[in-house]
Parts: sequence; C-alpha cells; structure tokens
Amino acid sequence: MNANVAEKHQIENDPEMLKYWMMHGPKTAAFLLVIPGCTVMGYGLGMLLGSVIPYSVIGFGAGLLVWGMVVALSD
Repeated sequence: MNANVAEKHQIENDPEMLKYWMMHGPKTAAFLLVIPGCTVMGYGLGMLLGSVIPYSVIGFGAGLLVWGMVVALSD
C-alpha cells in the first residue's frame, strides 16, 4: 500500500515533496490525535460529572489550543 502511495505522488523522486511531508507530518499527526483525544477526555469527564456536551466542547477547545501550541512551537 505504501508503494502505491509513493508511486501515485512520486514522493521518492521529488526531494522537495519529501522535505515538505517531513516538515508537515508531525503537525498532521498532532491535528489527528490531539484534538479528538482532548474531546474524548472531555466527554469522559462530562460523563463522570453529568454534563457531557459542555465538557466535550471544552475538551475540543483545549485540543485546538494544544494543537495550535504544537504547530507554533515546532517551527
């Protein structure tokens, strides 16, 4: 599967494209892991305290804040 992706986008043949994905890979991973993770933690806290939606929104906002910090500090 990875070979198909490399062939499709020709990442291996283009050093600029490889450099681009090396620089932006961690930011994408942070976006895909931090925001949903904080939202799920907020949801769990909301289940414990009896108000799911407000704590989920707070967790989502905290995830956005943490992701923004990761992006800002990784440059």
